[in-house]
Amino acid sequence: MVRCLLNRLHMMLAIVFVMVGPSVGNMANGQETAVRRTTLLVEDISKSMDFYQRLGLMPWYEKTSRDTDDGGVVGASDLPLTADPKVGRIVIMRGNHDRIGMIGLLGYERPPLASARGNLMGLGVGDIIIMIETDDINFVYNRLQETGARFHTTPERFEISNPDGSVRDTGYRMFVYDPDGHLIEVSEPTEREPG
Repeated sequence: MVRCLLNRLHMMLAIVFVMVGPSVGNMANGQETAVRRTTLLVEDISKSMDFYQRLGLMPWYEKTSRDTDDGGVVGASDLPLTADPKVGRIVIMRGNHDRIGMIGLLGYERPPLASARGNLMGLGVGDIIIMIETDDINFVYNRLQETGARFHTTPERFEISNPDGSVRDTGYRMFVYDPDGHLIEVSEPTEREPG
């Protein structure tokens, strides 16, 4: 029972809300679909907000709820949480697009949630990698170094090839962990094949 709940919580670390409609995304099976937001369960929202602001995202929406509010604590009745929190807070961070590519930061207090991740030093099934694109990877790298962020790799050149061996994309990328151990790929493309 506990293992089942932990597995469900582990899968819920990245709650992806998918928007279906005619406004954004690629056509798939006759309907347009786009990933709108990924929500991360975090321990310290202020620390996480600072991290994602250094990546270039800005707060777009913020709400704190308590168990005494109408509707109760945000997400507490919908999600298989590891505790019964009395306070919840959600902050949605966004980049340049006003409908897609957002990151939600969801935190709980009194009591805080226990971690459902076993190995915080490596990746495994159920973990996520978030990719964020920037136009100045060195600026982002320097800002994250100021916080003492843990880097898996520093900025390095990458090249992606087509099946025929021709180069499709080039640029620079690095991998860094956010304050809760989610792996973030930061990329600065320098060349892209059209289409």
